[in-house]
Amino acid sequence: MKENKLLSPAAIFLLGVNSIIGSGIFLLSGKIYEDAGIWSLLAILCAGLSIFVIAFAYANMSKIYSKNGGAFVYAKETFGRFPGFIVGMVTWLLGTVTLATEVSALLTAMKMILPNLNSRLIGIIIILALGIISYFGSSIIAGLDNLTSFVKIVLILVFIFTCLWLVRGLNFSSPNLLTASSANLGGFKGFLSAYGTVFFFFTGFSFLPVNAEKMKNPAKNLPKMMSLVMLTCLAVYLIIQTITIGALGPELTKTLVPAATAFSKIVGNIGIPLFVVGICFSIFGVIVATTFNTPTILASLAQAHEDVPMFVSKNNRFGTPTWAIILTTVCGIALFLSGNYVFLSGLTVFMSFVQYLSTGLANIKKKFLLIGIGSVLFSLVLLTSFTLSVLILGLGILILLVMIYFVVKLDDDEREKWLKEHQEKSKGADVNTVKRL
Repeated sequence: MKENKLLSPAAIFLLGVNSIIGSGIFLLSGKIYEDAGIWSLLAILCAGLSIFVIAFAYANMSKIYSKNGGAFVYAKETFGRFPGFIVGMVTWLLGTVTLATEVSALLTAMKMILPNLNSRLIGIIIILALGIISYFGSSIIAGLDNLTSFVKIVLILVFIFTCLWLVRGLNFSSPNLLTASSANLGGFKGFLSAYGTVFFFFTGFSFLPVNAEKMKNPAKNLPKMMSLVMLTCLAVYLIIQTITIGALGPELTKTLVPAATAFSKIVGNIGIPLFVVGICFSIFGVIVATTFNTPTILASLAQAHEDVPMFVSKNNRFGTPTWAIILTTVCGIALFLSGNYVFLSGLTVFMSFVQYLSTGLANIKKKFLLIGIGSVLFSLVLLTSFTLSVLILGLGILILLVMIYFVVKLDDDEREKWLKEHQEKSKGADVNTVKRL
């Protein structure tokens, strides 16, 4: 039988960069500038270094548990079935919230050139349509992922090399951080808000360990590539934010897509629609990939990690998990309708916070004390940056998951029967393959 091709270190690097660099730096650079002024650059640096420590926490655990799953495998293997269930469901919800957030990002960007767009209706249609398509399976995802990665890299390089000449030193003058700011929040409170927002820029890195078994020598390559990916993305974010501040100054807070506005200063009015189309194409690739990958997380929880009822993982005749797709689509639409792009990006960070905290605690239990304590502390600092609405919904979701775990009795007999049938089918397929050979 032909073995599946494993990801090389270079492929892991490209996958990581494409997973992390998304809509955030293009659509939220104005928001973090509004909160913290030029200190948004320090917020990016501090958040990036914090995430770097948390990434090391993931790397430590990946050396011990090299199978697929990431944070929820670490939680279950270290603390048991109940924490594994909570973190596992949060991992699935992180994918679902990411789907809703990126759809909102797509429509936010489109409003730059189509201000009268009916965002809610079109957003529902996009999520529903992709859910239906994912039911039938698709072979275009890998190709689309590669294409959007290329577009994203070109977009960043074009922006940097064309807009670098717009930077003006005058736009970097700012009052003292701890006294006052031209920003909306100002002071240290504004800095913490920007710090928390920047975490959204990096949330995609936690999906790398989920695919650990697809990588060559994950115990060795995953930690190295995660470090390189984080440093690369941090450098890109600092460069883009520096250029947008230097090019636009206070005008940065008055535009939906600051990078497009800066680009238009070089090429004229055509620059905005051109740049927005490029951003939308890149975001849409993330949306499609998230739509197809997120249901498999939920299905795998039932199949391999024994955390949700087995019916969720049952495939249809197209080889895709029907109920996992339905639940992902319905929850994606509900979350999309729950708030705007800024709110959803905050909710994405909250879901990531749960993963970061559990992984940090797992490091402490496994005697990786310095990295573990650092991860826990940086995770707890995030609590100060969440808005009340994000905290209420996030905590409400966690309470609901706890209730589900203790109220819904998992059918272990059905699971054992399904696993036995699945193993017998696999053996039968192997026998038929050998006979044909």
